[in-house]
Amino acid sequence: MKSNRTGMTQRTTIADIFAEDGPLAQRLKGYEVRPEQVTAAEIIEQAMDSGTICLVEAGTGVGKSLAYLIPAIRRALSDQGEVTVISTHTIGLQSQLIEKDIPLALSLIPGSEEKVKPRVLKGRGNYVCPMALQNGTTDLLLSSDPLFARVRKWASSGSCTGDLSDLPFTFPMPYEITSTPETCRGAECSFYSSCPYYNARRDASESRLIVVNHALFLSDLALRGPEGFGVVIPPYQHVIIDEAHHLEAVATKSFGLEFPSNRLKILVDKIKRLKNLEVDEDRLEAIEYLNGQLFQPMIATGRQEFKLSEALKGQTDDFNTQVAATCNALNALQNDLQVAAKNDETKREVLEGLAKLTGKARQELDQIFASTDEEYVRWGSLTGMGRRETQQRATLSLTPISISAKLQSSLWNSDAITSGAGSASLISATLADSDGFHYVKARLGLSCETTDCVLGSPFDYKQNAMLYVPAHLPEPPKTPNERYTRAVIDEIIRLVALTKGRTFVLFTSRKMLDSVAQTLAAEIDYPLFKQGDSPPGRLLDDFRNSGNGVLLGVQTFWEGVDVRGEALSCVIIDRIPFAVPDSPVTQARTQAITDAGGDWFQEYAVPTALIRLKQGFGRLIRTKSDRGIVCILDTRLLTRNYGAQFVKFLPRASRASKWPRVEQFWRRLTNEQEGNEE
Repeated sequence: MKSNRTGMTQRTTIADIFAEDGPLAQRLKGYEVRPEQVTAAEIIEQAMDSGTICLVEAGTGVGKSLAYLIPAIRRALSDQGEVTVISTHTIGLQSQLIEKDIPLALSLIPGSEEKVKPRVLKGRGNYVCPMALQNGTTDLLLSSDPLFARVRKWASSGSCTGDLSDLPFTFPMPYEITSTPETCRGAECSFYSSCPYYNARRDASESRLIVVNHALFLSDLALRGPEGFGVVIPPYQHVIIDEAHHLEAVATKSFGLEFPSNRLKILVDKIKRLKNLEVDEDRLEAIEYLNGQLFQPMIATGRQEFKLSEALKGQTDDFNTQVAATCNALNALQNDLQVAAKNDETKREVLEGLAKLTGKARQELDQIFASTDEEYVRWGSLTGMGRRETQQRATLSLTPISISAKLQSSLWNSDAITSGAGSASLISATLADSDGFHYVKARLGLSCETTDCVLGSPFDYKQNAMLYVPAHLPEPPKTPNERYTRAVIDEIIRLVALTKGRTFVLFTSRKMLDSVAQTLAAEIDYPLFKQGDSPPGRLLDDFRNSGNGVLLGVQTFWEGVDVRGEALSCVIIDRIPFAVPDSPVTQARTQAITDAGGDWFQEYAVPTALIRLKQGFGRLIRTKSDRGIVCILDTRLLTRNYGAQFVKFLPRASRASKWPRVEQFWRRLTNEQEGNEE
């Protein structure tokens, strides 16, 4: 380490901490040194020391949390007491870090906890707003709701932090008890000194290790300007981006706009519920009607995703008139609320907040429909597909086609990074593809010099796992037909029978999942669990407890799911997870690559599918003793030129394309297991 920059004298090295006789070994029973973990930690510490950017792929079992926490804590203990922000994808991982991983890391370096003072910082929507609770007493709905009374009692208890994740019951309308930038009065609020959100920010300002999620980190980046106006995260020197493969997706949302069809209804309902409010009710009814008319063409498409231009084909002029009428009505409502605020001192703060929310809704609605920026795509999506139309909800989106330039200016070219005073480390179990980090760098706008490192897993995949691609299956058709679906089901049943349940079946589409689930329910004797039947956490607990279940999932179950031991012995993936080709965002991105003279399939489709497939594969082996089979029901891995890229990229497990070899492998695992038990 460069002592001239940090002024820090270290008696121990990273390797010392992770050594066989080091402090970590003394804390963990059965500890074994993982060279990959040591390397990851050393690379991140070097990036912090030199003020540069590094990218690290750390395979399953490396222990990446400790690999980045130790360097961050050592940096916090330097003479300058440098601050590190750790950004994760989920609030769940934030909790794991603060409750488990960080306390362990601090225990390895005596005296560190008092100086480091680790803190979790969340967005304001995760904290109860005292002003919202007070205003709720004048709300006709909330004031009569016993759950709202329980929230108020909980919030007034002396030990309450105001973090909604600590609320011991579910409140169905969290937006009613939290604040937004429009409704929050900041230092002008009478509750400012006791506000849970601002208390969390004050605590974070004293910390040298701040844990946030990507959404908050990127929102903070978007707010940072020359004056630093509106920033949420206190000043920091280093950022460690865990689960970095999600960064582009979260940045895409952070730098875009989303407008759900129920947004104006929620706003109007809230205004209507205020007691003794002098606002034109006819105007409120008109806004609700106009909102319904505005979204009717979107719902009429019946499509999960669609381009805005396609939904409005043949009715653009009439629709533009409708948009203008809606915006005008919102503008008039905003004026009404501002006047009412001046005339009613008791409701002034809540009315001013509602006026700002109304103005923001009008501005964003106009922005979505009036935008001509070719760097953005205008599109919509439907949720509640297959239900009654009244339950469907449309969301309009204005989405940047690429976020590379935005991240380049706001993060990679920031003063802290370019001056060498700070660093950025990106780490994930699935960050690289078959071409190294070329894809992720291009998507994130990382054109500067970086330190890159791909670290494999310490697990013995060759002995403990098999990749099975059934050669006898037909290639997946664009639209699955009855014959193909039956062939897939038969192969799933054969594998489930072999492993006696204990199987994840991961799908790329909900439609295929539903088709398979209906048949499996009638044809297998093992407990069947389907995503959507209960909350994900409960579904996983039920699967684990069953001991021989079969779980069918999409999307969220491809990653971040940790089932250890024999409860999961087989992972089946229905097909290569290429991005949906008719998705408006995918179309816009592939077209941009083509227009630039590139090959959209090799530069976009293949890398995204490679990373996603590796995530699905990673559900099987979670510990050194885990064993089993990963089956990918897609013969394109065997027949297409690009198939070899996928197979080479996956962990180096045993390979099979014919059933007898699978049976032989499973017999060996079973015999070894029985021998160990004896």
